[in-house]
Amino acid sequence: MKLFKKYWYWLLLLSIPLLVVTCMTIEDIIHPDNAQVNSDIDIIVKIKIDAETDGNSKLAFGILAPKSWNIAQNATLSLTTTADFAANVVIDEPMTTIAPGETNPSDAKPWSTSFQSKFGVLGNTGPVEWVLFESNTTFQINDTKPDQKVVNGTVKIRIHTGDRAVKLYMGYAFCGKAFGFDSEKYPDTPALGSKILEVTGGTESLWDYTAEPQISYVPATFGFGDIFSIKYNEPNSVTEGGLKGGDVYLLGKVQYNENWVLSEKSIDEISSKTLMERLGDGGDATSWQKYINPKDFFSLPKDAEIVSIQVHFTNQDKSIVIMNNETEEDFNVEATCQ
Repeated sequence: MKLFKKYWYWLLLLSIPLLVVTCMTIEDIIHPDNAQVNSDIDIIVKIKIDAETDGNSKLAFGILAPKSWNIAQNATLSLTTTADFAANVVIDEPMTTIAPGETNPSDAKPWSTSFQSKFGVLGNTGPVEWVLFESNTTFQINDTKPDQKVVNGTVKIRIHTGDRAVKLYMGYAFCGKAFGFDSEKYPDTPALGSKILEVTGGTESLWDYTAEPQISYVPATFGFGDIFSIKYNEPNSVTEGGLKGGDVYLLGKVQYNENWVLSEKSIDEISSKTLMERLGDGGDATSWQKYINPKDFFSLPKDAEIVSIQVHFTNQDKSIVIMNNETEEDFNVEATCQ
């Protein structure tokens, strides 16, 4: 039940995108049936503008994809539209990336930052980013002129995938570039759609961005002066090289200031002090946690000021070490408040 509650929003988004009636909508998302690593894949997103007001604008179209794919450099997009008004008809018009210095007029943030703030990462637990593209044509939209009221469009996307198999929630969103998220000019916008894409092949194991994150914290907001838990989540799809077969230990190091001197201290012992509590099988992942007071855990002086903490997880004989999948280094524990 907990898992359902956590993901109900994204399940709803994935299951009923066509039932939401707005001024701008994503009508359909078509992914390839057999996407492979290190290859070009073709995606189609069908969009619709049904004017409830007037306002001429280019389209700003965003894609949420793995950072490692670098789609700003490796993706090509084209737009085809149908409309009664001839000036709103384009055929295979190339779409280009929005320059980094340009900002969304509704919040004055760079476009990628703006979409990130508005939509987040759509439930993905791996490294993803929003990349924004724009149409070349300025569409003339006016609800009082029947031939300028409706525009149907098809965005064709070609993306080069990375070297590693991955499963994620791909995201697609668009709005009028001239007005951004202005609800008065474009009611009920921007349009947002998401759909799972799974890319297979390669020599490495599948990285499932839809699964529990490797590491999480309770509470989610904490400072280094607080008591908080570090939680390790291991996907149940991991059958070799995981820690599910025995006890799990939390090890790591801390950097701290004492009397204006920066020092480092490690904890590397296998003992009750580092033993994590097994929380059990949550369905998709098996989890362990350890509550710590960082100064006590690392045996620091009371007046020490903690600068940063890095941790990893291991078994009793240290034959298996779990580190950050992305960096292949220790997890960086980032305090979210002072």
